[in-house]
Amino acid sequence: ISFLQPHNIVLNKVKAKKKICWIHTDYSTIHVNHNQELRVWDGFDHVVSISEDCTKAFLNTFPELKGKIVLIENILSPVFVRQQADLEDVSQEMPVVVGETKILTIGRFSPSKKIEGIPYLCSILRKMGIRFKWYIIGYGSDELICKNIAKYNVEDCMIILGKRINPYPYIKACDIYCQPSICEGKSVTVREALMLYKPTAITNFPTASSHFTDGTDGLIIPLEEKACAEALAGFIKNKELQQRFVAYMQTHDYGNEAEVEKIYGQMKD
Repeated sequence: ISFLQPHNIVLNKVKAKKKICWIHTDYSTIHVNHNQELRVWDGFDHVVSISEDCTKAFLNTFPELKGKIVLIENILSPVFVRQQADLEDVSQEMPVVVGETKILTIGRFSPSKKIEGIPYLCSILRKMGIRFKWYIIGYGSDELICKNIAKYNVEDCMIILGKRINPYPYIKACDIYCQPSICEGKSVTVREALMLYKPTAITNFPTASSHFTDGTDGLIIPLEEKACAEALAGFIKNKELQQRFVAYMQTHDYGNEAEVEKIYGQMKD
């Protein structure tokens, strides 16, 4: 199994009767060397896609691989997520302040996650009179993020926590989970936030509609920064909508442990 790119390693360096690789990327958002990549993908017996939207975008680029595609969603266990969420007390890092909303975003520090755009969103929210702290968990170069925090003077309301081995207590401690990405395959952290019954907002990236039902168990907000901040401010103020989402999440199972059987099936056939 080659779970993450580059897939050349498993293709060229591993001896096996069957080889399977994964797609995690929304191919509608990137440009690739078709012929060069096709040789790699075509060398595998199966290509696993994590969502229908990822499959559609991938096949628009590589229609020749239609016969190799298998849909297997990211495997997540609500029991595991909730157990991990109870292992740590993070109240010192994310204290409860009456009247203040704790927003959380998790993701690597890369352009696709648009974390460097959050300081501008914070500046708009503050001008609108929203009381909040926006916490960031992730890893990578934070130079541009810190530069923008200073540029918009939001050191008091945007906090970079850095990398965390167990992010679940932080999700449990937040009031709203927000994923302001410009592209996603199928965000694991969004599904984990739903498992922990957190009101969740994501930007309207191409695969956004595959993450939840907009207006039922989460909110899809605009990509454009000013409209994004305004929609998020409205969501923060709308406690009734948040509670409606929570009530819905509490009656639905977001786990999919049975997906692992599909992986075993690909090994056998």
